[in-house]
Amino acid sequence: MPYTFRSFRKPHVSKIREVTEGTIELRKLMGWSGQGGITTPFTNTVSLVSHFKRFESMEEIDQHFEKMSSNKEVGKKISELNSYCDMYVNSVSEILRPASGPNLDNMKKNKYVIQYWMKSKIGKRWDLADALMKNSKGRNGNKPGISAPLGYMEAGDIVITLPFPDLSFLPTFEESKSNIKLLEIVEEFLIEPPKRHITRLLFD
Repeated sequence: MPYTFRSFRKPHVSKIREVTEGTIELRKLMGWSGQGGITTPFTNTVSLVSHFKRFESMEEIDQHFEKMSSNKEVGKKISELNSYCDMYVNSVSEILRPASGPNLDNMKKNKYVIQYWMKSKIGKRWDLADALMKNSKGRNGNKPGISAPLGYMEAGDIVITLPFPDLSFLPTFEESKSNIKLLEIVEEFLIEPPKRHITRLLFD
């Protein structure tokens, strides 16, 4: 079962550039360059910088971070980045369904990511995930990925993710009516409406 490891940081407003550039440097030290990517603020109300990498198993994650724990340069860079930030958190998400379609044929052509974070009612997380996997059809032949954070995340329990190459990919207000059916299907499993975030996507 594949997983995504992702680190989130909330930089001081004047330090977004430093945190973004420092994240690229950190990924070099960790051996992550060219694997996964980096997201920076665009329309999300909370200005977060994140970076991520896919792992094929939990054992692989364990082995990697056991190795990194003894790397003093990695630890030093993490401390430096965190000194520019108000918040830092790591998350591991199980990939329930990977994104697929033309946008994924050449991942590095994508410049943005849209995500919907959903908070489920108690005991309804599995029903929500099943309903999304059966009914989320995506756009222009692109199916979004669906993942479930393993630990508690304030933003939500289930995440829909789709990278895209340019802003013209986004539906207009009129076209977005096509989402109504899916929202009606999952509404009974949700505590609150989904939160939509669009971020810039960078590759190193």
